[in-house]
Order: sequence, then structure tokens, then C-alpha cells
Amino acid sequence: MSALTLAEQDRLLAPPNPLYFRYSQIQGGNACAEHSHPWGQLSLISLGVMVVEIGGERLVAPPDYLIWVPADLPHSAFNEQTLDYTSIYVSHELAPRLPREPQLLALTPLLRALLEDFTQRRVGHMVDEWDARQGALFIEKLARTRCQPSYLPQSRDRLLAPLLAALQAAPEDNRTLAEWARTLHTTERTLARRCQKALGMSLGQWRTRLRMVKALAWLRGDMPVQEIAWRLGYSSTSAFIAMFQREQGCAPQRYRQQLAQPGQ
Repeated sequence: MSALTLAEQDRLLAPPNPLYFRYSQIQGGNACAEHSHPWGQLSLISLGVMVVEIGGERLVAPPDYLIWVPADLPHSAFNEQTLDYTSIYVSHELAPRLPREPQLLALTPLLRALLEDFTQRRVGHMVDEWDARQGALFIEKLARTRCQPSYLPQSRDRLLAPLLAALQAAPEDNRTLAEWARTLHTTERTLARRCQKALGMSLGQWRTRLRMVKALAWLRGDMPVQEIAWRLGYSSTSAFIAMFQREQGCAPQRYRQQLAQPGQ
């Protein structure tokens, strides 16, 4: 008898009341084929980056965001790193509080504390009235948090598409916005405006996020931090460490130690 698909497993579950937590560890390099869920789903990862693809669009999320996918929406997923993964199904009563479209939802300290309480106790289906109230509070607070389509958005804009592709191929490229404008035969002002309109951020912010995604993958191996800094175009190791600390909340070596801990 063949193993049940994710959709088949979902159909055997009781509905979330109002949330249902499912815990697992996903191996690095895992690709989850296209599927859907009968309830809205929030995905939480412990380390690295998860990529969810929906209708040809990619949502790239680090651990400080939840990935929201509404009910019955086909999607696939991929992760490079081995990580702890929590899937949170949201009841049909609470799901309308969250966006109608797939989004990344930023984890505030309060949201993270509420989640940690559930996950540390390994709550699955909620049978306690107080847990149900906490779940409703969690969704209410989550509905007010910052959201965005992707941590590393892409664009088909005729100017931005080749620029972003070039940076992905060579993240160490330190050309300024003005230098890129000359390369693309446009003006710095035009390029800056298109970045804000298509990406929702400046070119410098996008490049920092790209470098973070690359760093998270390389820290999975044994590449020295100094070499990672050099490959990402930083003038010094301390400059790279400062960026990583600001974006990830810990130093690269600490992140690497977390990767080596059991269950990570």
C-alpha cells in the first residue's frame, strides 16, 4: 500500500480548533511536490531559508517570518538546510483575519513568545479552553503584523530582471546604483524608482538580503567565515559579521553552532 499524500493525511484530521500544530524535521535538499491543504497554513522554520512556489511565484522566507498559504491553494516547497519545521493549520473561522493572498508575516517578540509556548508544550489539537483563547489572540496579533510577498522578491521588469540575475550569479558585485544605471543605459533616479515599485525596497537592501540567503547556505558547510565574507564582497570579516548580526539576530559562528546542535 502506497504512503498517503499530504492532502490525504489532512483529510483524516479533525478540523483545527482553532489551530492545529504539526511538528517535523525536514532534511536538507528536501523538495515537497505540489499539494494543497483544506485549511489555511502557516509554516515556521527554525533555521536557514524555505522557498514556497505558488503559481510560478516564489516566496523566500528566513526563520523570522511565517509563510501564510490560504486554504486549497496548490503550492510546492523546498529547503536547502535540515531544519525543524512546524505546520500550523488555521480554522475557517479565524483564517479570514489573515491576508487573502500568500504572504510572509513578520514574527514580533510577542508572536514568537506565543508560538514558543505552544511548540515547547508540543500542542497539537487544542483541547484546553485557554489554549484556544491563546490561539485566537495569536491570529489577532498576526493579522496586524508586517507582511510582504517575499523576503527576496523578483521582477520581470526589463531593467531589473538582468540586474537581479547578475547579482544572484555574483553576490560579491559591489557596483553602486549609479554604476548599474550606466551599465543599463538609464538614470539612477529611474532605477531607484523601479526598485521601490517592483521590489518594495532599495537595491542595497535587496542585495543585503541576497547575501544573507547565500550566507545561510554556506554556513551549513565548513567554509570559513572569512571566506564567506570575501565571497559576498565585504571589505572585512567584521563588516559581514555586523550585517549578519543585524539581519539574523546572532553572529555567524553562533548560527553555525546552532546548526550543529541535535535536532537542528
